[in-house]
Amino acid sequence: MKVICTAQMGGTALGQTMRVVAVAKELKRRGHQVKILAGEKQIPLMQSQGLDFIPMPPLAADFPFGAMWGAPGKAREEVMARLKQIIEPLAKAEQEIVRREKPEVMVCGSFTGPSSARACDIPCALVVLQPHGRKTMEFATQRMQGGTRFWEMLKAVSLIIMEGMPELDGGMAAEIKGEWAEALREKIRFTGPLLAEPPENLSAREDLKFRYAGDKEGALVYVTIGGGTPLIGKDFLSLVLEAFRPLPDVHVVMATGLALEPGELAEYDPPSNVSVHGFVPGLELIKASDVTVFHGGSSTLMTCLACGTPAVVVPSMVEQEDNGAVLEANGAGIVLAKNDLTPTALAEAVRKILQEPAFRRNAEKLRQLGEKYGGASAAADMVEQMSKQE
Repeated sequence: MKVICTAQMGGTALGQTMRVVAVAKELKRRGHQVKILAGEKQIPLMQSQGLDFIPMPPLAADFPFGAMWGAPGKAREEVMARLKQIIEPLAKAEQEIVRREKPEVMVCGSFTGPSSARACDIPCALVVLQPHGRKTMEFATQRMQGGTRFWEMLKAVSLIIMEGMPELDGGMAAEIKGEWAEALREKIRFTGPLLAEPPENLSAREDLKFRYAGDKEGALVYVTIGGGTPLIGKDFLSLVLEAFRPLPDVHVVMATGLALEPGELAEYDPPSNVSVHGFVPGLELIKASDVTVFHGGSSTLMTCLACGTPAVVVPSMVEQEDNGAVLEANGAGIVLAKNDLTPTALAEAVRKILQEPAFRRNAEKLRQLGEKYGGASAAADMVEQMSKQE
């Protein structure tokens, strides 16, 4: 089976891209011919994952996709209008590639992909993250109800592969009414976490902890500012360093991602128990850690769920607030408000999780729940079945 995959081209956030990568890798492992359309910033990722890719033209501007979450009313309309201007040339190039490659199916992590599939009469699976709360659902609902083109795009989709578990939607799905809602429900299939590498393929947790902390028994905390977006940045780095200075018995590995340039790290004086890096193997660190501290990004959330790792979440926008609430509501995490955050509050939250075993037990329950849905293997089954039905 010949498959073309698309992912979000703009920005630097990796969550949506990694969902598609997970499905693409499993389809390739099964012997299917898979290619993924990649922007310039995504090409190194595709190479590292062993995926064949087709380069896409660069964006006319590097659009801050996170801006649409916080923009109210007219400001959101302006943001969406700007997004349309940036995306339309990419959509045209994408459609030209699809016509040339003639795939049998498409697996899409971008909202332009289904339109290309429909124009070329190709069955399409859309890969998305499950909305985890009212704020995220309200935003999605506004887009669906407010734009004919968006609704037409959804009608072009044969299958919606939803990373997540229906048990974690907080009852939101049942509250959404209307023709589009019923049509969507018929297409949605849940997969649990979609990871490019299953955690069970890694070394044992104790061995990973020894690799990164030099100690199988001591506490290990992994802190990530966010591999994709500079939403927190230098202030948060300074706060984290101050939080862990009084905790010399806790080993901390911190990843700054794209929030800081490599040379900027020299400005800081981390305590001996904290090591600061640009990028680290996030999956390995989350599996190894006793606590993960992150901003609520969807990719890290799903990795925590897949690894059974409790977390402290410091959100910067509404989707992240809802993501963090999933962990907190299930007793597997603590959410701290960014604006009120202090080193003492962060240290106390981490210490609380380290000292109360219930957080780890509850995180393990979520891991077992997600495991039942099958992950990337189940998603690949869905794509293969869709191809046969179409």
